[in-house]
Amino acid sequence: MLKYYNELTYYIQRMIGDKEKATDIIQETYTKAIEKSRQIDIKNERAFLYKVARNIAIDECRKSNRREIITYEEGDYSIPKEEQPDEITLENVKEEILIEALNSLPKRLKQVFVLHVFDGYSKKQIAKMLDIKENSAQKYVIHATEKLSEYIQSKQWD
Repeated sequence: MLKYYNELTYYIQRMIGDKEKATDIIQETYTKAIEKSRQIDIKNERAFLYKVARNIAIDECRKSNRREIITYEEGDYSIPKEEQPDEITLENVKEEILIEALNSLPKRLKQVFVLHVFDGYSKKQIAKMLDIKENSAQKYVIHATEKLSEYIQSKQWD
């Protein structure tokens, strides 16, 4: 976990504009992360640390009534949310879980689901391509969606 210390400190420092305060927040982040790691298995340490650090920074700013400064600095100096390291990491994890979920499906369910959702074919087109009834294609898509939802819900973390 310590390998993320410098980048976390920089991230929080940019967020609040105070290096000493950022260091304090990161120390508190690591304390909370170590306590939590004793209770649960943290699958993605980097994302977890970023999330905890960000929450602590927001709480600290609320306490000191510096909310306006943070809003201003985030707007002018930070990268867009989708490009922030914690968001990228979370998206990568979500993508990995989706791929695992797709690979867990039976061949026919996966085939119909991919054709419909990712490739954009209608159920009628899929039925014709795979020589099945349109009603069957509809049922495969519904069943695959249910299976994927169950799989993804079973893999969620805090």
